[in-house]
Amino acid sequence: MIDFDSRLQKLKDRRQGTRERALIEEGLSALSVRDPRKKEKWETNNEKPGVKYAIGAMAEVSRESTQVSTSEGERVASTLNSSLETAGIPTTHRLQGSVPLNVHIEGHSDVDVLIILTKTILVQTPKLDGTKCEAEDQRPMKDIVKELRLESEGKLTSRYHQAKVDCSNNKSIAMSGGSLKRKVDIVPACWYDNHKYQETRAEHDRGVHIYHKGDHKLIGNLPFTHIHLINQKDHLYSGNLKKVIRLLKTVIADMPIYKKIDAQKLSSYDLAGISYHMDNELKVPSYFDLALVEKTRSHLAFLVNNPDYRDALTVPDGSRKIFDSEKKVSALKVLHNEIEALADAIMREINPNKFLYDGSILTNKMVIL
Repeated sequence: MIDFDSRLQKLKDRRQGTRERALIEEGLSALSVRDPRKKEKWETNNEKPGVKYAIGAMAEVSRESTQVSTSEGERVASTLNSSLETAGIPTTHRLQGSVPLNVHIEGHSDVDVLIILTKTILVQTPKLDGTKCEAEDQRPMKDIVKELRLESEGKLTSRYHQAKVDCSNNKSIAMSGGSLKRKVDIVPACWYDNHKYQETRAEHDRGVHIYHKGDHKLIGNLPFTHIHLINQKDHLYSGNLKKVIRLLKTVIADMPIYKKIDAQKLSSYDLAGISYHMDNELKVPSYFDLALVEKTRSHLAFLVNNPDYRDALTVPDGSRKIFDSEKKVSALKVLHNEIEALADAIMREINPNKFLYDGSILTNKMVIL
């Protein structure tokens, strides 16, 4: 059986920080009996614990907490941009990942920031307009971005001397502590003007190449295409796509460690891709969010049992297969079992007299917040 009271506590702590942390931030005594954290809508309804957990797992983190994460990323990036400008390395920045997409599940979420060169860019050739592409800096682009990486490490280490600035990661510079209210990951990169971007001039079609420190190479990525496609489909299905992504991430976060080790082989990017391909299964009426639990269970079961279909699925931008390793297939099976157990436990909460699983109990259950 699932201990939903324990899960609800974990969910609350993850979304708003622990009660002890909140007391410190409010300047209150640790002996205070009051919990200064605000009650969210999913906490205040009269539903059973399992229903509350599912609804809370799908809900977006408060806008206030998300804004703090965004502001911290912007603040660090703007300071770094200015420092790099004085060193003759003009840059701009963009947020990527779960926070700008609003599928993060923690109130105190890490924020991922691309620091992008603006003076020299990579261009897919031949250019569609037929013009030549000549850069003032003739060094290989990987050497130019390496310089950006090293300069960024130096600037951040000297500027944020009270914070922990970890330069050991291959793709990012991880910052935490000191004056920072959130962990910030700085990712040095350059623009990549692919043919699609040359045609549309829409930033969501523009690629980036990030620098891999250990291998001294550039890795292509389409973070803005990913965000754009997820946002488009989420809008089409009235916010239900992002609810499913958050549900999957939350369920993995609450797994016992021996399961989580396997399930985490599926990245946040992979989970978004799995959810993206649910398509019309995401068409669920307002106030029937529990139907998304059943639809997700059914979708994962289909993926487990239909390897030809599963193995052909790509991430939303089409850049790679979702299940590109056997470890991810194993992770899918763990995730499917966990979602199946969740759906079954909620069904039995709603109707204890049911002996066999009946998904219609979830799809027909209305929950008004």
